[in-house]
Amino acid sequence: MAIVAIIGRPNVGKSSVFNRIIGKRSAIVDDQPGVTRDRLYGEAEWAGKKFYIVDTGGIMPSADHPYMDLIAQQVDLAIEESFAVVFVVDGREGITPMDQDIALKLRKGGKPVLLAVNKLDNLKQEENMLHEAYTLGFDTVIATSAEHNKGFDDVLDAVVKLLPEEEEFESESDEIRVTLVGRPNVGKSSLLNALAGEKRSMVSEIAGTTRDIVDSLIEVDGTKFRILDTAGLRKKSRVNTNVEYYSNVRTYQAIDRCHVALVLLDAEDPVTEQDKRLIGQVLERGKGLILVMNKWDLAPREDAIGNKMRDLLVDKLPFAKHAPKIFISAISGRSLHKLPEMISTVEKNRRRRISTSELNRLVREVLIFERMPGDGKGHSLKIYYCTQADGAPPAFIFFVNDAELCSRSFKRHLENCIRRMADFSGVPIKIFMRNRD
Repeated sequence: MAIVAIIGRPNVGKSSVFNRIIGKRSAIVDDQPGVTRDRLYGEAEWAGKKFYIVDTGGIMPSADHPYMDLIAQQVDLAIEESFAVVFVVDGREGITPMDQDIALKLRKGGKPVLLAVNKLDNLKQEENMLHEAYTLGFDTVIATSAEHNKGFDDVLDAVVKLLPEEEEFESESDEIRVTLVGRPNVGKSSLLNALAGEKRSMVSEIAGTTRDIVDSLIEVDGTKFRILDTAGLRKKSRVNTNVEYYSNVRTYQAIDRCHVALVLLDAEDPVTEQDKRLIGQVLERGKGLILVMNKWDLAPREDAIGNKMRDLLVDKLPFAKHAPKIFISAISGRSLHKLPEMISTVEKNRRRRISTSELNRLVREVLIFERMPGDGKGHSLKIYYCTQADGAPPAFIFFVNDAELCSRSFKRHLENCIRRMADFSGVPIKIFMRNRD
């Protein structure tokens, strides 16, 4: 998905614009300049097109960083990283010298720019301000009021016209796309270098030295793997620079591009809330998942310790218990030879199909041996038949009398039954209930 950046000076309403575009209040909104300190990125969809939206935070002049330097940093990042820019100005205050400086940089940058003149709450304000706004030199100027949700249909219409056609990531290819993701400094670049046999990413003990997505194409036993290394996901409280906003978005872009995600964990600090969120994102996006415990050379190597660690991962990550687990050292090379085969297996599982006849044999067994969920008033779920949808990840549609009678626990039970029928390790399974006409 393309990145659309929101930029502007402090207190023009960027966070409110961001919230209106993504359709929910997730950014802190305050009158004090500079209150945007946390990560501010999300996914938006309009007219069938999806895109990432990034609020880069206000440009804050200070003694250490004159505002021109900060303008240059923010706008340069927006030009480099985004496909298009929403430039927000304050319609009540009018165009300021800082707005003019930002506009100059954007015009030189050559990226498509939509100028949103915010805080225009009445027609008289619009008439006076829009003429002034056009002097900044942009073709698309839209009056908005984030406070009153005015003008955002027009903003979204204009944004999606600027976006490229979405790339079809699931198209058939003779290569398996693999993403390396994890917290900063868990060894993603070291693993990439070990797999690729060369030093492609800068490796350092300083967390966050990899900010770009780096593609490497390798071939093992006739199978091609395209490996994407990304900057590690930061804790929310640490994502406070524009570079890190983009790095986090690009991590999610890399997950979107991949078939299989290797989530690296640190043997010295195995499972954190960040890890759980990241693994959840991989599964939510329907990607294959392998849990890679790195830096195993720094931990005791007895088999008993490894078994305890596996038990710990199952206990801490019950929603990913189906994921294969491997204990490696990217530095020493321990167990790296096992990864290509594991990746290939997970990708095969992700595209695995079960025949309709086998699925309906499962349905018959469930009807015979299982107590069906109901509403407590004499109405019970009835399953008529099941089929597997096309594509990956595996999705199974059960045609029933009343989909609302199916509980989450019964869906999990059906998923477990399907997993016993075939090897779906490392793969999320989606279960859908559909009323039979």
